[in-house]
Amino acid sequence: MVVQPIISETKSSRIAAKLEEMILGNQLKAGEFLPSQQSLANEFGASSRSVREAYKHLEAKGLVHIHQGRRAEIKANNLDQFMESLSVSIIRNQTSNRKLMLDLLQVRISVATSSAREFSRNPDRKEIVERLRDCCDRMNDLLPAISRRDMKAVARFHDCDNEFQDVLVHSNGNLILNAIYENLSPLLEENVKLIKFSYAEMEKRSRDYSYLCDALQNGQTDLAVALMLVAMTALKAKIIDRFPDEDVVSA
Repeated sequence: MVVQPIISETKSSRIAAKLEEMILGNQLKAGEFLPSQQSLANEFGASSRSVREAYKHLEAKGLVHIHQGRRAEIKANNLDQFMESLSVSIIRNQTSNRKLMLDLLQVRISVATSSAREFSRNPDRKEIVERLRDCCDRMNDLLPAISRRDMKAVARFHDCDNEFQDVLVHSNGNLILNAIYENLSPLLEENVKLIKFSYAEMEKRSRDYSYLCDALQNGQTDLAVALMLVAMTALKAKIIDRFPDEDVVSA
């Protein structure tokens, strides 16, 4: 492991960030031990205290286990435990269903728009666009049945919608953003199923996703981000309609 010396006041956070990157990238595997504190201090050009503080950051995220008198052991190569804890914390601290849903939607907006911005740099973008178009095609094929109020078709449409989001989000290759999305998105999706969408709204969603595919394929990053925001803004309006403001209701 070769690391350039760190010349910042936040040495502990930078040490933690570098070690976290290596752990999540499987360069350091679960069950292995980190080098000694002194060895890491030398490699990072930092003090042993900074290394110990970095360990605490990693332990808080469930990535390492600190043994008294022994080297720190790598506990996991993912943030599943941390994200599950974060999800529970977010949910418990909400004051209303509306606030919870809007906060969850904001997570999706942030992650999805980030993916759209970074898409042009993805070497597999052609293949990913094909997968996104497949989702769009299936959504479009379901529209005739939806116009006849076929509830099974509506459910399949929402599944395709979620798949579209999943493919786009995971295209960014950002382990932390993906972990956030995977842990918080299911709750949003379950509640979105309670919302009634008109045929026109679902037809527009399918069409907007098709335009989004065109923008991603043509490298039109700003347009892709704008289209994603349009789709998410429409969903936000539906959430506000579906989930009342409990403070107003109680008043």
